[in-house]
Amino acid sequence: MSRLVAGIATVVIVVAGCSGGDQRVTGIVLGVDGDLTAVRSFQLLTTDGDRLEFVPGSGVHAFPDGTPLTHLSEHLQTGTPIRVTYRVEDGVNTAVIVEDAP
Repeated sequence: MSRLVAGIATVVIVVAGCSGGDQRVTGIVLGVDGDLTAVRSFQLLTTDGDRLEFVPGSGVHAFPDGTPLTHLSEHLQTGTPIRVTYRVEDGVNTAVIVEDAP
């Protein structure tokens, strides 16, 4: 019975460690995959030096001020930083908020 309890405790610890909720990073846009009407994915170089790829979550078509997500191309050209709030879903960084960095 104690092996069963230990096994269940291990599973609970692993699951709890994987459910971290939303995360936030700031960085510069390295690339945008999309066209004039939609963004399929984008890459970011964070202030910590990490390179991350994001896909927009469902319903994320614009910045909070209403500017279309295709505005990321301008950030790519100018190097102006953005802030991304995201969650990891099935191993994919899914952007839930994309905004100009303060």
